[in-house]
Amino acid sequence: MTVFADFTRPHKEETYNGFSFLQSPIGRVYDGLYSSCIEFFATLRLIKCERPSLVHAVTIKPILFLGIVCLILRIPFIASISGLGPGFSPASFEGKVRLLIIKSLYWLIFLPKKTKVICQSLNDADVLINAGLVSAEKITMVPGSGVDLEEYLPRKCLGSDVTSVLMASRLLAEKGVREFCVAAGTITKKYDFNVYFSLAGPVDYDSPSSMSEEQVIEMCKSNNVQFLGNRSDLKDILAMTDIFVLPSYYAEGLPKVLLEAAACGCAVITTDHPGCRDAIVSGSTGVLIPIKDSTALENAFQSLLSDPELVVSMGQAGRKIAEQRYCISKVIDIHFSIYNDCSSAGENLRSKTN
Repeated sequence: MTVFADFTRPHKEETYNGFSFLQSPIGRVYDGLYSSCIEFFATLRLIKCERPSLVHAVTIKPILFLGIVCLILRIPFIASISGLGPGFSPASFEGKVRLLIIKSLYWLIFLPKKTKVICQSLNDADVLINAGLVSAEKITMVPGSGVDLEEYLPRKCLGSDVTSVLMASRLLAEKGVREFCVAAGTITKKYDFNVYFSLAGPVDYDSPSSMSEEQVIEMCKSNNVQFLGNRSDLKDILAMTDIFVLPSYYAEGLPKVLLEAAACGCAVITTDHPGCRDAIVSGSTGVLIPIKDSTALENAFQSLLSDPELVVSMGQAGRKIAEQRYCISKVIDIHFSIYNDCSSAGENLRSKTN
């Protein structure tokens, strides 16, 4: 198997766990019609040369490019919808025209018999079906990207009287960074809880709603939040976290970080929003709040910080849910089952990777 990705950092090795791991000809962001044409024909040339048994594309741009290529070359195709993205919530006339084009291409791409669609969120599946873009029998629901339950484990400080509250995400306005900081600042000013608020995540300058690191640092400083920056040791930080927060109103799939937080035994506060709501059991593993509502988030903080036993029980329930639903080996098995169903040669692709 070969994996192509738009690298966000340098990679010296061309293999990873037995897979060929190479730079994709498809860039992450739209950079004009001319660049897109170059990327498309480079993709067509690559797939025509490689002639794979099937192609699996993740996120909207690769789905569109590779879906059209596979349609032309009659190669079985799998599309992973890991969130519909901002394109499905247009705010301008130009955005509405773009969405009409995307929907038309999706309908065309999803027509062939050997095309399958993987969705992480029930909302995304319903949107695609209700819009007539794909039939329900072509959709397989998958519980996110899965979690390595041996890597993500609770390691709380027993007997600690400090409650650790963490938000981790890309630093985008739609992820709820402002709402988190405002609510945290209000809590520290109004109450005397022994609580430590922190924020971790990378700046994403390619996104229209990106926040600069300077903005975030100032916001954290004025609201008693420790800014941790972009961390490579997030699993270790999550393992020591009591309450994890993701107040997102972004077009999410099933946020992987929420699954990781559950596996690490964190009580979760997140929004009643597609994707986010699918990752918790409200009242059992966490709390759902309305989007764009720092007051509701403040109230959720106050409720959990006042009841440490509830925080512990929610974390324990979250770990059990992670073990039942989000084990990465189960998610991998689902994917290989789909691969073997779609493979034009009827190959057992799982056996080739063992």
